[in-house]
Amino acid sequence: MKFLKFYLQETWRLIRSPKSEFEKPTHYSGYFEIYIRALLPILAGYLFSHLSFKALALEYVFLGGSIGRFIFQLILPSLLVGTFYAILYAALYLLLAGGIFYGVGKFFSGRAEIDFSLGLASKIAFLVPIWGLLVLFDFTRVFGFIIYLIFFIYATYLIILSLFYGVRVSKNTSIIGGLALGLVLYGFFFFHDDRQMDNLIIPTQPKLMTPEEEQEKIQEAQEIIRKLEDARRAKGYND
Repeated sequence: MKFLKFYLQETWRLIRSPKSEFEKPTHYSGYFEIYIRALLPILAGYLFSHLSFKALALEYVFLGGSIGRFIFQLILPSLLVGTFYAILYAALYLLLAGGIFYGVGKFFSGRAEIDFSLGLASKIAFLVPIWGLLVLFDFTRVFGFIIYLIFFIYATYLIILSLFYGVRVSKNTSIIGGLALGLVLYGFFFFHDDRQMDNLIIPTQPKLMTPEEEQEKIQEAQEIIRKLEDARRAKGYND
């Protein structure tokens, strides 16, 4: 808890004054501490991005409304799987982000230290849970596009500051490098998430259904409900 409190305090200082936080020297007890500092926000971001209140409600009903079944058959296994993936993603993130900071510092005569580059990457990992919350609340349409755009502009801003004040490369290199990385991140997210393209498309008016089509949809819904009930009975959930 003490480590978590210290981490949150340092993250808050970074949000309030990124320039001073990137400039001041940071000492770590070892690579494991750096890894944990990256793992915590990545784990939170992963869980946020894969959380769905609608899906949880449906699963709760499907499991017969049992709190015990809901916790031990859904929540705990999901947490274990999420933790496993977060462990892998944290290692991959540090290798990639830390490698970029180290490579930029090495190539452009900046600060090229492995532990410092990894620590710098762990500092900006707090952006991951923010992104996870955006995915969780599922902002849509033009408003959603603007929200995500603001987030990636802020992320690009932090990358530029980390290159200039942390890695200590020139201003032009920091700006160009930060913009390039920000565009790559936003482009990957934009084309990876199909909903972002839908955010830019004005929705068309829904087509009115005929009474026959309405009856057909009702029958399809009843059939789905019947199959769900049969599946519950097959699992022994008769309550």
